Amino acid sequence: MEFISSLWLPILAAAAAVWIVSAVLWMALGHHQKDTIALPDEDATLDKIRGIPPGNYSFPHPGDRKNCHSPEFKAKWEKGPMGSLNIWGKFSMGKNMALTFMVYLIVSVLIGYVAHLAIPPGADRLKVFQIIGTIGVLSYTFAFIPDHIWFQAGARKTAMCVIDGIVYGLVTGGIFAAFWKGATVAVPALPAIGS
Repeated sequence: MEFISSLWLPILAAAAAVWIVSAVLWMALGHHQKDTIALPDEDATLDKIRGIPPGNYSFPHPGDRKNCHSPEFKAKWEKGPMGSLNIWGKFSMGKNMALTFMVYLIVSVLIGYVAHLAIPPGADRLKVFQIIGTIGVLSYTFAFIPDHIWFQAGARKTAMCVIDGIVYGLVTGGIFAAFWKGATVAVPALPAIGS
């Protein structure tokens, strides 16, 4: 854990910056507003599902894994519809924001650990940015894509989340590069005059 003592500032700054950028992207820019669509006849649908306790439901549901191959379940599956329904409980913006920051902090700690192992002190800032930015993009972008594929999140929502992840990764790379101990800036050599 010695890396934390030398990288605590970029770890904390990167987590805070990604948290702020995330809030701006989701709340101020609103580019995720079209990620979902309204239910048909929303009021009637809400009346039907009101009272369902919070949880993540799938339908049709086989009940037990061994029932997945039963004729009854297969008939329901083929008849449709199929999908999932996520019913939220009481919503706490403060709690969710705090938990989101904790996720970003854990990601930054893990990125800091890899940085400590892979990049020597005094490395070129551009190299630090390239390596950490790539790790950041991988960390914030690709983990959720299989979930989007399996649960049909839609191309637009997936694309917006990928864009978010790229931004978060590049912000992380920039912050680590800015705070990298003894970092240098490589200046390309200029050609000699008259050559």
